[in-house]
Amino acid sequence: MRKDIQTFAALYADISVLPENASFSNHRESNKWKTYSKAEFITTVRYLSLAFEAEGWRGKQIAIAIAPSSYWLLIDYALMLSGAVSVPLFTNISSKNLRFQIADADLHTVFTQTAEQERIILNVDSTINCIDIDNTDLSHQSLKSFIEKGTEIDKQAPDKFETILSRITSDDLVTIVYTSGTSGLPKGVELSHLNLISQIIDTSIKYRLNRRTDSALSLLPLAHIFERMVMHFYLSTGISVYFADDVRNIGNLLRDVHPTIMTVVPRLLEKVCFRMHKKAMEGTPVKKFIAMIAFKRTYQKEPHAPNSWLDNMLDKLVYQKLRASLGGNLRMMISGGAPLADDLYRFFLNIGIPLYQGYGLTETSPVICANAPGENKVGTCGKPFKQTEVKIDKDGELFARGPGVMRGYHNNPKATGEAIDHDGWLRTGDLATMDDEKYISITGRSKELSKTSTGEYISIHYIEHLLMVSGWFDHVLIVGNNRPFVVALLMLDETAANEFAESHNLADKEEVVQSRRFQKIINELISKIDKKLNHWERIRAFHLISETLSIENGDLTPSMKIARDHVQAHFKGEIENMYKGHI
Repeated sequence: MRKDIQTFAALYADISVLPENASFSNHRESNKWKTYSKAEFITTVRYLSLAFEAEGWRGKQIAIAIAPSSYWLLIDYALMLSGAVSVPLFTNISSKNLRFQIADADLHTVFTQTAEQERIILNVDSTINCIDIDNTDLSHQSLKSFIEKGTEIDKQAPDKFETILSRITSDDLVTIVYTSGTSGLPKGVELSHLNLISQIIDTSIKYRLNRRTDSALSLLPLAHIFERMVMHFYLSTGISVYFADDVRNIGNLLRDVHPTIMTVVPRLLEKVCFRMHKKAMEGTPVKKFIAMIAFKRTYQKEPHAPNSWLDNMLDKLVYQKLRASLGGNLRMMISGGAPLADDLYRFFLNIGIPLYQGYGLTETSPVICANAPGENKVGTCGKPFKQTEVKIDKDGELFARGPGVMRGYHNNPKATGEAIDHDGWLRTGDLATMDDEKYISITGRSKELSKTSTGEYISIHYIEHLLMVSGWFDHVLIVGNNRPFVVALLMLDETAANEFAESHNLADKEEVVQSRRFQKIINELISKIDKKLNHWERIRAFHLISETLSIENGDLTPSMKIARDHVQAHFKGEIENMYKGHI
């Protein structure tokens, strides 16, 4: 990829001259792959851009609320080239936050694909024009009708598309991406062409892809800036991209696609590791014994140390099968969105899956630093991207500056001023350290520092990750700020709880919570975790929760992160009971 590119118009021109790829972008329709070749993809983007510009959308915010697919990418790319502002929407957010985003972005048009998506949006604002991309009614707009309109415009004015592209500048607003809103209403992050393009360029420096041999499987929502930026990076390389249609179908898709690269979040890795361990322990006593040794070795071995005879034997007996379950061809798996537990990091590296942890924010488009081939250190988030400057202030907070830093928060100059200083440094709100080799480690949130009533600091996120990696929980919340000791709210993972219930003749999750056998398992787990903690950080009490947390109720953000203040208030009684009687 050329390093002088600054807009998606220039990137489009670059992709146009790449060698043809017959399976450029692929998603599932009616249990089959719907495929766009590279030529079909760029031509469709051209026609959609012409049609969108003819609608008068230049400078206006247009939302996308459909499932990740080739269609999502086509619409997003065409909106950006037409001069419109693309606004990704989660339709699973609370109605309060959805209403705020529609008003804040001044949205009048939203692309939808299902009756449910349309219902959710119209329930919040009945004036919205919902364009069903699959609509077959000729009197209504659809993706097909826009393509036909653009085709006709192109025939009548062949130079029109180039004229539209010539108007685009690197500072133009290209998208507004709303943050999760874990502590209040979301903020609309304004990103320019240059913001995103600079990220794509720096990603291409750290991760080299081969269009002839590499392919990607996309598992994450495109409304997340992480997956969206990475997706445009994939397009810039000309590799084949495949979209997962259902998280429950990932195992089959891995075996079908055999991807070489994936971007993931730690929660997915935790579930994969848990399932691998569970399956490995279902064999004969001899196989169980070998599996126990194999898994223990993955957590203990230094990943970059030479293999011993034991490692080679375990690879043949166990690790090869684990790699095969992930498609067998993975050469890069990049984790972001949340901190990755060190044990989990070591596990994947030691079974032969090259895993790289990165870190960033929506406000930085999004990556600040990342591990990569040739520079990968467990326990860190890697080195800064090439065009990104970083510094750590006297209080330990990480600051970032560079072309990836947002223009500002939409309609919120006060918040923008609080986030970015006059020299262009963005406050990340995260505490960090940086070693002599420039590897950055995130140690916590500056706004979420927890301190017991006895004055000792608690690494709440570290404790939560130790619990989450067990696979038993969907969410964990550690409480201890201004309290005499640490306690835990443990929300059971539905799949893990149902499997335990089935194998122990229990009716449901509620009976699992009440089961003495299950409580003994959790007690033993916490005892093991406590050995890794300072004595003041150790979990003195826990409460198992069978209730499923809800986005609509405000328990979770759209990215499925726990809304800490809300959940603590929701379970105030349970928390107080764990401290009851303490003097």
